[in-house]
Amino acid sequence: MRRILVLADDLTGALECGALLEGSIVTLSLPASAPAAVVDTETRHAPPQQAAETVRRLTEQSPAEMIYKKTDSTLRGNIGAELAALPPGRIHYAPAYPQMGRTVRGGRLLVDGVPVEQTAFARDPLDPVLDSDIRRVLARQGAPLERITVHEGETEADVERAAACVLAEAPPRLAAGPAALLAVLARRMGLARTSALLPRIGHCLVINGSAHPASRAQMAAAEAAGVFDERWRAGTVEDARNAAEALAVFGGDTAREVLRRFGDPPLHPAAEPMPGVVLSWFEACGRRWWLITKAGGFGRPDLLPRLKAMLAGGAAG
Repeated sequence: MRRILVLADDLTGALECGALLEGSIVTLSLPASAPAAVVDTETRHAPPQQAAETVRRLTEQSPAEMIYKKTDSTLRGNIGAELAALPPGRIHYAPAYPQMGRTVRGGRLLVDGVPVEQTAFARDPLDPVLDSDIRRVLARQGAPLERITVHEGETEADVERAAACVLAEAPPRLAAGPAALLAVLARRMGLARTSALLPRIGHCLVINGSAHPASRAQMAAAEAAGVFDERWRAGTVEDARNAAEALAVFGGDTAREVLRRFGDPPLHPAAEPMPGVVLSWFEACGRRWWLITKAGGFGRPDLLPRLKAMLAGGAAG
């Protein structure tokens, strides 16, 4: 039996989780036997019934001591339907990700202190979030509220307490949330990835497929700071296979679109150089490629200048 099975509904979320677990590989289907398996289910925008069936099938095919349903940190996707598809037992859902400004107070999800429906996520073109009341959102999506504990969370200590509640349950333990809760669980279960030196990356193609203001601000700040030159340049999905060495992609849907052009290879997370930014590698076209990913709504405006400086020097990750 696996130690942990992680199911994420999009690629950037799957890679965030993979970066936390030693030896993990991120795939579109169940990988061969491994202590930690991370599957990108690609169910963020699927019909609810299809999303639930995917989760149900994968959990039945791969029993694990712990099943972690990775959810979007702003309540997007089929969260309620997917939680309903988990095996019987108490589900501990911790939606908070304090390090990224996502907190839970009074059962409501806040982004940088603002109810999520009052932020740019309410205008998401594919999955607008119009309600910050977590249990109400789950109920509308068919979640079994009677077996779900929704944990409050404004600090890292709150996330630690939620993790302790998960580990107090008998296997199979059922947990859900963004990457914050998984990071604590991985450490406590002895599955956490050890730090490593980042590779030196001289050439990188940056592709922004996110409409979120955070990603647009990061591209504008990079342009103003002179990040883009003959070695680091901005491009499109169509340019991906012509990249010299590495790809940096903003947005999970765009990252998956890029990888389809390489045959959807298995991904090997290597490091998380800054919160929510994951460095992975894959093999395609007879060579190794580096892939840098992040969710569209993550990160400070100066993310790209900082990232380029880190990768130019091979800093610790």
